[in-house]
Amino acid sequence: MLKPYLPVLLVLLAVLSPIQGASFPSTEAKTIGGNDFQFPTDALKNGVALFAIAMGTSRENGEVQQQQLLAWQEYLDATDSPLREFPLYHFPIIEAPGFIHGVIRRGIAKSYEGSVLPDRAAVIFIKDTKRFSQQSSIPIDDAATMTVVRPDGTISGFVKGAPTRQSLSRLEHLAGIRP
Repeated sequence: MLKPYLPVLLVLLAVLSPIQGASFPSTEAKTIGGNDFQFPTDALKNGVALFAIAMGTSRENGEVQQQQLLAWQEYLDATDSPLREFPLYHFPIIEAPGFIHGVIRRGIAKSYEGSVLPDRAAVIFIKDTKRFSQQSSIPIDDAATMTVVRPDGTISGFVKGAPTRQSLSRLEHLAGIRP
């Protein structure tokens, strides 16, 4: 009877449970402003941070996820949640050949113009999306990911999709703001 719902239940359990020891792989990157950036270390210099992760299943899905994450930024800016004081970094995760990295970075920078500060976003080019997903314990799917990351680089947890009051409450809990 429960068999058809088992995959959904497992995903929900993974999303709603704290992530034990998960972290992001260290990667050299450039901000959309062109500065060198060590991911995730440079984003964590001042403590806990929020990472807006777009890890799409296609280019089109990556663009949808980017829009969800920009909606998160607007949502946080408009709320009275203490999370609005946390630094928010945007990190599209992309597996692409090196010769097009500059074109991709410039295109993403243009789409963030006026919304995201140039030092608060970096395209993370990786060789293996599946491995990145496994190391960070963030599933590759069609939904954007908002993560709470501790100063030591471990991931407290994440929520998926567009912003809602429930997902904001969950992020506040993961950041230690709510019981």
